[in-house]
Amino acid sequence: MWNSMRSVKLSLVCTRLVILLVFASAAGAGTFAGRAFLMRAFGKALTYDGVVESLTLCIYYACCVPALVALFLLDRLLTNIKKGLVFTEGNVKALRAISWCCFAEAFLIAAAALYFAPILLAVAAVVAFFGLILRVVKNVIDAAVALKIESDFTI
Repeated sequence: MWNSMRSVKLSLVCTRLVILLVFASAAGAGTFAGRAFLMRAFGKALTYDGVVESLTLCIYYACCVPALVALFLLDRLLTNIKKGLVFTEGNVKALRAISWCCFAEAFLIAAAALYFAPILLAVAAVVAFFGLILRVVKNVIDAAVALKIESDFTI
């Protein structure tokens, strides 16, 4: 049976692996093969020109920024939990920032949908919904922090 500390350690490993994958994919997107893959992935291979390639890379790199910020914040959050610091203001701030990263990502994906494929609007909606769920979790943790602070002052 999984214990909570083992689960946190596994989550940390997975988060750090995804961070490395995002960095590797961002580095690979600048190569010729990476650009060709992105063009095929966005369905613009038949209308390929330099402007489309530049726009695709700009959107891709713009999407990498909030994703990496959220991943680094998630790593910090999991590290705090591993240390036993669960109900803290730092964790509330990290959850708040991660939710805003989700909303930024949803905006970027929705903007890309206007040019590339309308199906990306569904992806943007899912990412925005995830950001909304994180806001609710942040509010719950914030309330728990307030209760913890109040109970710490109780004799």
